[in-house]
Amino acid sequence: MFKTPSNKPITALSLALAALLTTSCSSGSSTSSASSNTMSSYSNWVNSLSTTGYGVTQGSIFLFSNSDCPLFVGIFGSCFGNNPAAPYIIPQLPIESAFVDPYYAQQLIESTPNGTPTDIIFRLSDHDAMITLVAYPPKGAYFGYQSYVFSTESSNYTSSDPLQVLSPDPARYEIFGSIGNNINNTIIQNNYMTPWNGNMIMYITTSNKDLANDLISQATASGINPNSIFIESIGANVKTGNGREADDLVNLIRYAIPQDASAGNAWLNNVTNNVVVYKVSNPNLSVTKYPTNQYTSRIGTTELQLQTQLDELAGLLQAWLAAQTPSQTITSKTMEHTTIDINGIPHGLVGSDCIAKGTICAGDNQDTSTYAFSPKITLGESNTLFLAGVNHNVLNNSSYISLDVYNAADAAGVASSSQTTPNAVGFNSGVLTGSAQAVLEELNLYAQASPELKLALPNLYVTLVSKTCSTAPNYCINLNGNTLIPANTPINMYERSYIKPGTTTGANPNIMLFPRVIGSGV
Repeated sequence: MFKTPSNKPITALSLALAALLTTSCSSGSSTSSASSNTMSSYSNWVNSLSTTGYGVTQGSIFLFSNSDCPLFVGIFGSCFGNNPAAPYIIPQLPIESAFVDPYYAQQLIESTPNGTPTDIIFRLSDHDAMITLVAYPPKGAYFGYQSYVFSTESSNYTSSDPLQVLSPDPARYEIFGSIGNNINNTIIQNNYMTPWNGNMIMYITTSNKDLANDLISQATASGINPNSIFIESIGANVKTGNGREADDLVNLIRYAIPQDASAGNAWLNNVTNNVVVYKVSNPNLSVTKYPTNQYTSRIGTTELQLQTQLDELAGLLQAWLAAQTPSQTITSKTMEHTTIDINGIPHGLVGSDCIAKGTICAGDNQDTSTYAFSPKITLGESNTLFLAGVNHNVLNNSSYISLDVYNAADAAGVASSSQTTPNAVGFNSGVLTGSAQAVLEELNLYAQASPELKLALPNLYVTLVSKTCSTAPNYCINLNGNTLIPANTPINMYERSYIKPGTTTGANPNIMLFPRVIGSGV
């Protein structure tokens, strides 16, 4: 979720990075009985911590969908580039004694059924942890757990940067920068088991290694499988605490493209029983801080050999549009991408870069190629835009692709088209595969393609964006009647490509090709 960044060149990070702890803890028994693999058994254990010196308070869950954007636009002037293809499950921690920023966090306060005030914006001291229990949903293309520094005091920074953005609180910069790698379903599968369809996973977010170890020890002694526990460490680059001066945080849980849409929706409709969150505190424990998190080096399959064919495809679509609308100037631009890898370390829209510089990080997610985005475009009532790109799934650079359309005025996601790959996620969903040839055939352009382009078409896709979708409707994102885009409001588009198969993150963007946007006003 993010605001559209400027085109400022990406610079190297001066902050030294250390290792990220996102693997499961493996001490103790590696098996557990079926009766202990339930939400009640896990929540009972968390509540029992109150007898061992911990303060325990249950929070609540906010299920964010596209229709919630007006709330956030009203507070922040932005919906932060939410992914319209997937809702966000957002833990709301108990406020207790933590500072609540009156400029933006107070408007987001909600209460649990017991009347406990909670908020999606939260703070954690070195004696605190957020424990999130998840009964995993029906199988999907992706499930990720990620905490972010949401804002930080502007006085922490001695130098200015064009990407520094004041929050609604004029004393704080918006950061929205990840604190480390996502803990996604692939990491859980690699270190524990395939989690889908109700298996229990416990996430512990804390800055204190001693507190994490104590929680793991107590959970194991109570019969919780330690391999089901995953630590999200808050690194030393995050300013912890419950007071005004501390960084405030937000956590996003992403669940995308369920294999069975009705089963996935049923799980989401019962999300307050499937995801349960607590704040636990123990001031009597010693404090050993985690080091600053380092992001996983990304690898990939080069796509650069397809540049000539992608250019030809874009040229054919541009000429077709120009012939249909001779009074308009049809142009083509390559989407900007926002991260690069330097010596194996991601930079750009990467949390550690943004936290170090006090810059907006666009809700970065290193499980994607983070992100490719188009310029702002005013789409006429009868106009059509083409997106022509590389199907990263086919080239083994992603498990699923999401092409997303935004109200560019407030970065609100409004529509999307996605594609999964059965080789990676076990099922197929979407219409991007095969779309390049199919669209050329519908436009009577296939015969004009060179032999080289015809051979490359299985590796490419074409999507249309329109308010009429009278052309190639099976491959068109239809914006007709979308109330989230008022008349004459510009749009823009993002491409996300999640999880290179065989790895735990997105592919290396240095060797990927990003989509071309073709149309009037591009």
